[in-house]
Amino acid sequence: MRKKLIGAAVVAAFLIVPVAVKFSGGKPRHEAEVATVQKLEIRPTILATGNLVFRQEVQLSAEVIGKVAAVLVKEGDHVTRGQPLLRLDPTVYLATVAQQEANRRNAAITIERAQIDLANQERSLERTGRLYKENYIDISKYDDAVHQVDVAKVQLRASRENLEQASALLSQSREHLAKTEVRAPIDGTVTAVPIKVGETAVASATGIAGSSLMTIADVGSIMAEVNVDEADIARVAVGQQAKVFPAAFPDQPLQGRVESVAMAPKSMLAQASQGRSYVVKLHLIDPKLALRSGMTCRVEIVVGSSAAKPAVPIQAILNEEVAGAKDRTKNVSYVFVIQDGKAKKTTVDLGLSDDANQEVTKGLATGQTIAVGPARLLRQLRDGDLVSVKKPELKIADVKTAAGAGK
Repeated sequence: MRKKLIGAAVVAAFLIVPVAVKFSGGKPRHEAEVATVQKLEIRPTILATGNLVFRQEVQLSAEVIGKVAAVLVKEGDHVTRGQPLLRLDPTVYLATVAQQEANRRNAAITIERAQIDLANQERSLERTGRLYKENYIDISKYDDAVHQVDVAKVQLRASRENLEQASALLSQSREHLAKTEVRAPIDGTVTAVPIKVGETAVASATGIAGSSLMTIADVGSIMAEVNVDEADIARVAVGQQAKVFPAAFPDQPLQGRVESVAMAPKSMLAQASQGRSYVVKLHLIDPKLALRSGMTCRVEIVVGSSAAKPAVPIQAILNEEVAGAKDRTKNVSYVFVIQDGKAKKTTVDLGLSDDANQEVTKGLATGQTIAVGPARLLRQLRDGDLVSVKKPELKIADVKTAAGAGK
């Protein structure tokens, strides 16, 4: 009988207590994580990806076709401008130069012959002119003599033109011969030598075998080239600060500065079906890491002002749709201000934001306390609800420290 009475009392408690709480008007108190409105530097960023490249990098290719006779440098060698790097077999080009030299000499001889012929025709014209004046010959013979002089003058001019042509061909042949010796166009370091002795160098820029001889770069100056989406490019300007995260050193960001912004999109044909992007070049400030050209990187370009402005943690901002004019809805942002132990729903106007904080331009004052979490509580919280400050949970390290202090 006693057990039955105890059971009935428990059931009654379950039924009566909630009803009593409801009609008594008491509200449950919520534990919330809070923060104060502070003036912070809001620094919004634009994310972009790209590669590290040497500021000055030259890929050498052959200008004439020939078999590689000697490679005079190796990867890692420092070279100076004008230094010989590679030689092609010059046999064919030497023969061509010799042939063009002979053609030029023949052209010079032809000029001498034409000059002699012109002088001879002029003397003949002089004799014919005297005979014509004394009526020993008729006008037709005199006209023939004049014609022969004109022909001799034309032949002399043609011979001189042939000499100019032969000289031009000789210069071209000598230029081809000179190009069998490849010289360094800049001071730098040899970063790649893909061709070997015995292979054939091909005068082409299509990337076929033999078209690339070697690469020279100024390894002391490296920069970042990243692709910024067209939706963000209008906010990027020369001089803006940036953080560069190389894939090889993700935990060691480098400081950078925007150096140039492309005026035209990159690879318009390749991006026809995708969003266009623009190349942005960044100067790296004092890079001390072992960086190499071609490394991929992630960049955060700071596009906002660095002035301190009233801001709150971004997770404190909530949104809802409310009825507007002409049966239209509009999106409204609000926060819960904690005042006298109660939550007060407060509408706010927002400005810039970064990864952690949101600027508030209207609705809050510096120093006010707001609820920032937990997220589930913020979704359930209502205007006027009782709120208490949630104490931070002790971490394992803190517990051990406290235990050690108690001994």
